[in-house]
Amino acid sequence: MKFYRPKSILHLILLGFSLVALPLIIGLVFATISVDRLVNQSQETLLQSVFITQSSQSLIEAVTAMERNAKQYQVLGDKVLFEVYTEKHSRFVEAANSLDELRLTKSQKKRLKGLRHDENEVYAALSEYPHDAPEITSVLPLFGKLAQTSNLILRENQDLINRGVEQIQGKSGKVQQTLVFQAIALVPAALLLTGLFAVLITRPINQVDQAIRLLGDGKLNDPAVVTGPRDLEQLGERLNWLRNRLLELEQEKSRFLQHISHELKTPLSNIREGAELMHEEVIGELNEPQQEIVNILRDNSLQLQKLIEDLLNFSILRARASQLSCDQVDMKAVIDAVLADHKVALLSRKLELRTSLQAVNLIGDAEKLRILMDNLISNAIKYSPDSSPLWVLLSSRDSRVIIEVADCGPGIPATEHERVFEAFFQGKPASKGHVRGTGLGLSIAREYARAHGGNITVVNSTRAGARLQVVLPLEQSS
Repeated sequence: MKFYRPKSILHLILLGFSLVALPLIIGLVFATISVDRLVNQSQETLLQSVFITQSSQSLIEAVTAMERNAKQYQVLGDKVLFEVYTEKHSRFVEAANSLDELRLTKSQKKRLKGLRHDENEVYAALSEYPHDAPEITSVLPLFGKLAQTSNLILRENQDLINRGVEQIQGKSGKVQQTLVFQAIALVPAALLLTGLFAVLITRPINQVDQAIRLLGDGKLNDPAVVTGPRDLEQLGERLNWLRNRLLELEQEKSRFLQHISHELKTPLSNIREGAELMHEEVIGELNEPQQEIVNILRDNSLQLQKLIEDLLNFSILRARASQLSCDQVDMKAVIDAVLADHKVALLSRKLELRTSLQAVNLIGDAEKLRILMDNLISNAIKYSPDSSPLWVLLSSRDSRVIIEVADCGPGIPATEHERVFEAFFQGKPASKGHVRGTGLGLSIAREYARAHGGNITVVNSTRAGARLQVVLPLEQSS
């Protein structure tokens, strides 16, 4: 089953905005329609209440005025009074017609019909007979009935208005309850959709960011996996293409290093053999200036040999770092041997060696551990000022071996705590030494530590200088 995938991140954002806004728009439209209906019904009820009240009041006023005029006309027989009565009769008919057009109950319509019938009977008698005729006298008591019926119609109309108001209040409560339930349902739905699209939008961006970080950290074996809009997937494909190109360049660099290292090793061996022969005065006795030049030549050839060995080690490091020749290793003896190899350098720099070495045995590769310690100690010697202390500590704790090497040199900035372990990275140059390093010593040391299941880190120190800590397991896992 294929799901819809937007072509771009912009389409995804617009789609998310539309779907998040859709339930809110639906709720707004429903609320608008409901409130509009309620307002219309309220206005209609209000207008009807006004018309009913006005018509009922007009009806009562007309009955009262007609009764007064009819009695006056009976006594005085003045035609003007009958004309006034006729005018009041017209108002009565108009008010009765207005009430009849409104939505009245059946009982109200029946009473209104009887009211009009009685009034017509009175009006007919007054129109046909003289003012003192007995027929007029007999219909005048009907005005009492008319007044009573008019008041009854008014009270019923007021009850009808009250019921209409109650209905509006009931519908208002229902609308309010519906809007509350709607808000309870739609707001979480909108929040859920917001969260869903936030994940859909940020996930591919985080995947791209993670892929770029892996490339920056040199982890080229992990492919970039980007799922989401098509444009971001294409970006992931380009990152994979870049990763493959970096892998190819890395392999070419390794081949070049291996080739050039082998090419340099043969002439350097000849230089070293010649320097050793001159140093041993095989070709004849040397005077003091000649001996000094030979010593410089010999020392620098040794430094060059170590640089070339670092290049050779690095060229095969990625392929063979995890291939350990494990055996029981006396770590104290390894460190003592490395310190003995650097005794001349320590004496020439007048460095004060401060050691605290516990007797610790672990399972590991003795040669790789020797190279690890040699790189750490030679690096500390190179950056230590003359006549300064240098610390080498060895201890064990919780099935782990902890080694620390610290100096009083310029130290390592916090921004370079991880970069110093990158291949070919060179920090601030050392104040001593004729040959600049390759930037591989700490990188090789970390690779060998990780091959043993451990690690090397730069730790903060209260003293000036750099402090590197090696943590290794006592036993190697299968």
